[in-house]
Amino acid sequence: MVVALVVVSVGGCQWPRDANGTLDRVREGTIKVGVAHHSPWTIANDSRNPDQAPGGVETVLVQRLADSLGARVQWVPGGEAELMAALSERSLDLVVAGLDAESPWEQKVALTTDYLTTDMVVAIPAGAPTDIAGKRVLVREGSAEAALLSDEDATAVPVSEVPERPDGAAVLPNWLVNAAGLTDSGTHLSSTDHVMAVPPGENAWQSTVERFLLELDPDEVHRLLLDNHRAGA
Repeated sequence: MVVALVVVSVGGCQWPRDANGTLDRVREGTIKVGVAHHSPWTIANDSRNPDQAPGGVETVLVQRLADSLGARVQWVPGGEAELMAALSERSLDLVVAGLDAESPWEQKVALTTDYLTTDMVVAIPAGAPTDIAGKRVLVREGSAEAALLSDEDATAVPVSEVPERPDGAAVLPNWLVNAAGLTDSGTHLSSTDHVMAVPPGENAWQSTVERFLLELDPDEVHRLLLDNHRAGA
């Protein structure tokens, strides 16, 4: 009899559960989404046109999530720090800002499981030797990868922007290598696991967001990244 009562009790509970009922509130309602500029993942509103929806890959994904829930999106632009503070206080339901799993905000908010991993790689012309030791490699100035090239015995050539189609070796995100007319040398300098952020304790809502993200086709996300890049994002 005791066992039966426990089973009924557990079976009558929704699990996972939200501390503040976020999932029930946003379904067929409004999702308040904070968005900080981090192109091409997020592109903040033009201050001269505040009613314009933000752009970027993650804003497209959020709109698809909202559509799947029959919800509308209320975009809240701002700096990453202020948006995370609002999220921790549950004034927002979601924050997108090109975040990675190593975000320092994980102590204050809940980060989703990573939905895509991107690598910064040394790309080379087709047929060139894959060993980059001694090679000059174009790399965006001020980037972490500029320093990492020395560990590969390569010479970093800092530039403000890596050309659209480099003539020689260059550091590029893996999703851009083929479009740049180059091939992956096999030297990967860094990786980023991409996540979104939700309020702490909203477990049913977080589970719903994660389920949506994990069902994404990585190739489709790569296509969105290329579309944004080609549009000059």
